[in-house]
Amino acid sequence: MRTVQGGKIKQLDTRNEYQVAVDTMKEVLPYALELFPPQAKALKAKFDSLVAEGFTLEQALEIVKTRPIFE
Repeated sequence: MRTVQGGKIKQLDTRNEYQVAVDTMKEVLPYALELFPPQAKALKAKFDSLVAEGFTLEQALEIVKTRPIFE
């Protein structure tokens, strides 16, 4: 890593570090994509439950948008 003059950017990663990051992303991406369907089901179930308990659609959407998937 190297320091850049001016102090706003203190350290830059080397090209090799970026390549390692890209390679890591390519390796884990298939596993990360497997998370989306169960997360979507949980969010939909949470939304539907909130509406069933009397929250308006807007209120339920705001809760789902701003709260963690699992709490």
